[in-house]
Amino acid sequence: MKTDYASMGETAKKGVEIMLGDPKKAIAAFSIPIAVALFAQQSNNLVDSFWVTSLGAEAMAALGLVFPIYAVLIGIGSGLGIGTSAAIARKIGMGRAEDANRTAMQSLILCIIISAIATPVLLVTAEPILVAIGAGPTIDISMDYAVPLYLSTALILISGVMSGILRGEGAARKSMYIQVAAAATNLVLDPILIYTFDMGVAGAAWATVAAFAVSIIMGMYWYLAKKNMFLTLRREHMRFSMECQRDIMSVGLPQSVELSVMNLFNITFNFCIVMVGTTDALAIYTVAWRIVYLLMIPAQAMGGAIVSACSAEFGMKRYDMIKKAYVFSVKSSVIILVALSLVMALLAEPISAVFTSSPDMEYLHNDMVVLLRIFAVFVPFMSLVFVGSSLLQAVKRSKVALMSTVIRNLALTVIFVAAAFLVGTLTSLWWAMTLSEIFGGLLMGYWAYIVLTDVAKRDARAAERGK
Repeated sequence: MKTDYASMGETAKKGVEIMLGDPKKAIAAFSIPIAVALFAQQSNNLVDSFWVTSLGAEAMAALGLVFPIYAVLIGIGSGLGIGTSAAIARKIGMGRAEDANRTAMQSLILCIIISAIATPVLLVTAEPILVAIGAGPTIDISMDYAVPLYLSTALILISGVMSGILRGEGAARKSMYIQVAAAATNLVLDPILIYTFDMGVAGAAWATVAAFAVSIIMGMYWYLAKKNMFLTLRREHMRFSMECQRDIMSVGLPQSVELSVMNLFNITFNFCIVMVGTTDALAIYTVAWRIVYLLMIPAQAMGGAIVSACSAEFGMKRYDMIKKAYVFSVKSSVIILVALSLVMALLAEPISAVFTSSPDMEYLHNDMVVLLRIFAVFVPFMSLVFVGSSLLQAVKRSKVALMSTVIRNLALTVIFVAAAFLVGTLTSLWWAMTLSEIFGGLLMGYWAYIVLTDVAKRDARAAERGK
């Protein structure tokens, strides 16, 4: 079924036209709202850390211990969202609007199926896993934070997919709006639930859950009530479609595994950090990574824009435009991340002061300053990871991105464990992670170059056939 532009609202029509036009303009147009959305999403984690700081080091450590598992859920939701976005954009690029509609609905069905399986497993294994990765004396407070999040697995997954549906049809601004609304919800509810209702870390978790719910409600309102979007969610598309599921999972599964692998490896890293420096060191490590994730938003945003823009170009078989978009994104994101990493290094002292303000964390101030300055070294290389991985997803090479991520994390684990047992200092751990992340960035950049070479050959063959 060909795309029916006449039936769209003006906003929806404009988003689709941008996505199908010049990819550099599409990336510039989409990356800014995606960046704002990611900033809002990442700020939720920092807001939680800020309010929980006053509860002490044990509460902060609980956030760090639960975070890898929680991040796996976020990774699955984001991965499915990226798979959905790529599948929808390709179908729009091919002029198959009805298939794009069916894909959107099938992605929501997939979330429900996965959450029905994952939720009971997470709840049953929560305590033994937390004990195994070093919760020990903080197990009760860690469970207080973990259980609300695990109960809300469906909300976490659907929120990620809802953003993917919106980005897939070029509605990057609306994807931004739902994330900003979620961040505002978390910002308001955190102090109320943590302190006013005296819920402690459980309050931080429930505030996060409420934020996910708000983002979903807003997305559903546009699709089911306003009905002014390009895509439509209709009852007849609820019938399980293996074809649609395969299309989503061809990108979504490797990407979910890729994001989850990174966070599962964090369990080993957390164990090493606790062994070398106790749970207090884990607290500053957790906060430092949340700050680093904020710095990497421009690269993540351009990666998100590449998935939509280049998937559409791939569907239209405009392979020359894919290379143009990738080169533009790499150059732009590297320049921005170099500048932001310098800012983090220069402002490490005041940043650390904010997150080590409680009496039992003041002694960690200098350690956090050192940590931030070392981590600033690898931040620019992460541009190659995010932009390269997104390119591979857009051209249906997600398995290559997954392989690169697994290799990077295996190398990091070996170096990290060696540093923990052979050197046994926190500084050695920070440098081990930095060197490994630099290696990972260069590796992903290499794979992206290889794939771009293959794409260029496709373009040459297409041009030859056109003569």
